[in-house]
Amino acid sequence: FEFFAMESEQSAVSSITPSEPEQAASHPKQEKNPEQLEVVSHDLFEKLSTYLQAELSGTKDTYALLEELNTIAIDQYTNLTHSATQIKDSLHDLDVKYKLLLPYLEQLNQLDVSVASLEQATLRLDAYTKVLESKVQKIREKMSTCT
Repeated sequence: FEFFAMESEQSAVSSITPSEPEQAASHPKQEKNPEQLEVVSHDLFEKLSTYLQAELSGTKDTYALLEELNTIAIDQYTNLTHSATQIKDSLHDLDVKYKLLLPYLEQLNQLDVSVASLEQATLRLDAYTKVLESKVQKIREKMSTCT
């Protein structure tokens, strides 16, 4: 927009003031007709007014877009705040439930240790029973051969 403004201002100024070659060609003391100056001035002000209105319109549109973007951002942040609050509340609820379950989890861990210990004892007892059975079997075989 600035380039067009400068171009229109230069064309308006150049139409008001003649360039140096034009001044040399015309009479040095001759001035422009007041009616012609009025027409050129009026044209200049109309073009300047059009340019300024376009600039203001563009600025207005930019601010309207910025306002819309800000409104959308506010809505997004409001939604994110709401989601974060829900997540925080859910985490708090889970933490409370975990603390309530913690004694039971500890009991389960103790039970697991006890079961593992019982399993080891059962395996040792089973192995001992097999050794005893083999000894009893040998004793029976010796007694049956002796009889």
